[in-house]
Amino acid sequence: MKLIIIVILICMLALFLLKVPVYISMALTGCALMMATTGMKWSILSQYLYTGTNSFTLLAIPLFLLAAKLMNTGGITRKLFAFCMKVVGWLPGGLGHVNILSSVIFAGMSGTAVSDAGGLGAIEIRAMNENGFDNDFSCCVTAASSTLGPIIPPSIPLVVYATVSGASVGALFMAGIVPGIVMAFIMMVVVTIYAVRRHYPRTKFPTAREFFHALREGILPLMAPFILLVGIYGGVFTPTESAAIVVLYSLVLDVFVYRELTMKKFIAILRETVRDSLTIALIIAGATFFGYVATRAKIPQMILASMTSIVSNKFTLLIIINVFLLIIGCFLETASAITIVVPLILPLLAAYDINLTQFGIVMVLNLMIGLLTPPFGLVLFVISKIGHISIGRFSKALVPWLGALLAALLLVTFVPQLSLWFPTLLGMSV
Repeated sequence: MKLIIIVILICMLALFLLKVPVYISMALTGCALMMATTGMKWSILSQYLYTGTNSFTLLAIPLFLLAAKLMNTGGITRKLFAFCMKVVGWLPGGLGHVNILSSVIFAGMSGTAVSDAGGLGAIEIRAMNENGFDNDFSCCVTAASSTLGPIIPPSIPLVVYATVSGASVGALFMAGIVPGIVMAFIMMVVVTIYAVRRHYPRTKFPTAREFFHALREGILPLMAPFILLVGIYGGVFTPTESAAIVVLYSLVLDVFVYRELTMKKFIAILRETVRDSLTIALIIAGATFFGYVATRAKIPQMILASMTSIVSNKFTLLIIINVFLLIIGCFLETASAITIVVPLILPLLAAYDINLTQFGIVMVLNLMIGLLTPPFGLVLFVISKIGHISIGRFSKALVPWLGALLAALLLVTFVPQLSLWFPTLLGMSV
C-alpha cells in the first residue's frame, strides 16, 4: 500500500510539472488515493470541494485583492511614494530606501507580493532608473521588497494558512509586524552597501515645510494600516471584516478624494478580482479534498514516523522543513503550497511543539523567497516584464538579495520571539 501511495504522489508532482492546473492535479490525486485506499465516494468529493471554500475567514481574500487593485488604480501609490521620498530619500542610495519603505507601508494595505510588485514596482523602477540607478539594482530591490507584502499585515497567504491550520488570523497578522521590520532593515543595509560601492545618488535632506507638505498629501493613505491594526487589536472588527474596511476606505479615497476611479476602471477591477479569487478558491477546494483523503490514507502519520526516525531534535527538523519549503516555493503558487503541505506536516509540528503562529510566518517567508526564484517565481516574471530585464540576468543579480532574505528567514525560524513577542504583548493567544 505504501508503494501505491508513493507512486500516486509522484504522479501528482508530474502533473504539476506538466502545468496541469493545480486544483485539477490535487483533485485527481485525491480521487486516485481514495480509490486505492477506501474506494471512491463521490459524495465525499462534492462535500469537501464545497466545505473547502465555505469559510468566513476566506472572505478576506477577494476583499484584500480588490483593495490592492483599487490602490494601484487610484492615486494612492503615488502619494505613498512621494511621502517616503521625503522620509528616507536623503540616505545613501536614497531611492532604494524609498522603495523598501513604500513596500512596508503598502504591505499594510494590500496583503500580496504581486500587488506590491505590479503596482508600486512600475513607479519605483522608473524613478530609480531616471535618477542614475542601474536597472538590475532597481529590479532587485523592487522584487526583494515586494516580499514584505504577505509578512506585514494584512496578508492573504496568512489567511489561507489560518484556514488550513486553525491558527488565529489576528495573532498571525500581529506576528508578522516585527519580522517584517527586521526584513526591511536587512534590505536597507544591503541598499547602503551597494550605494556606497556604486556611488548612487540621494536627495537633499527635506526642509520642515517639504516634509509636512508630503505628509499632508500622504496622510490619508497612511491611515489605512493604522485603522486596520487598531481595529483588529481593539476588537472593533475581525481580520475578515478589516478587509471590507480597507475596500471601503480605498473607494472613498479613489472616488471622493483623488477622483481617479472611473466606472470603466472599476468594472475592470471587479472582473480581475473575481478571476483571481476564483483561482485561489479552486485551489483551496482541491487541496481540502486532497488533505482529507491524505489524512484518511494516514500519509501524515507515515511522514511523522519516517521523520522521527531520522530527526532527533526541533532544530534539525526546522532546518529540513525550511529546505523543503524553499524547494516547494520554487515550483508551487503560494496558496497551493500552503493548502497541500500544512495538513501533511501538522502532526510533525505538534510532536516537536512548534508554535503554529510562528511557523505560519516561517512558512510564508519561505514561499515569498520562492516567488523570486526560477522556474515559476511569479514576482520574478512580473518584475522582469516591468523592468525589461532578462530572467537569466535578473536571477544572477538577485543572489545577494536572496542571501539577505535567507538571513532574515534564519532569524525568524530560530528566534521565535521575533514573531511571538508582539501578539503576546497584546494579550493574544498564540
